[in-house]
Amino acid sequence: MAKSKDIYSNKAYGTVTESAANTLTFSEIRTNVSIFEKVAWIINRIEWYAPTATLQALTTNQDSIKMALTASQNITSLSLSNPSVIDLFDLYLKVVGAAATSMWSKMPFVREFSSLPGGGIIVAPRPLFVAAQGDNLAAGVQVECRFSFQEPSWSICGPNNRRFGLAWY
Repeated sequence: MAKSKDIYSNKAYGTVTESAANTLTFSEIRTNVSIFEKVAWIINRIEWYAPTATLQALTTNQDSIKMALTASQNITSLSLSNPSVIDLFDLYLKVVGAAATSMWSKMPFVREFSSLPGGGIIVAPRPLFVAAQGDNLAAGVQVECRFSFQEPSWSICGPNNRRFGLAWY
């Protein structure tokens, strides 16, 4: 059966709050896709948000917050060397000049993947997790993630979907 091309951008959202300060914490993104469905998503763009209270937790040059989109919650650290980490954003404070110096922040922090071959990063939509981990912070932090995705215009093919091959439409 021919599948039509998904020409519209779809949105998904996830949020996570650390269970305690500086503790790696995960929250599953509800995608309404069964883990056994043969579906893929192409992530075109990720927008990372940090509420004001989270930004105010960053007070010194040693403070940082890692935010990640992952395919597993069974990892012990957020590192790009881990294949389960789809995207990693490290937010930190850089104090420059006088202590009273401040800068405006602009939300969201955008990660754009649409210029990659195929239009983005291809992932299995289930399971997907938002992860956060503070470093040198006094309290737990919250981060939010919104991303745009499309379903590719191909599917698993073969008699009764038993043979794995890609069919492009």
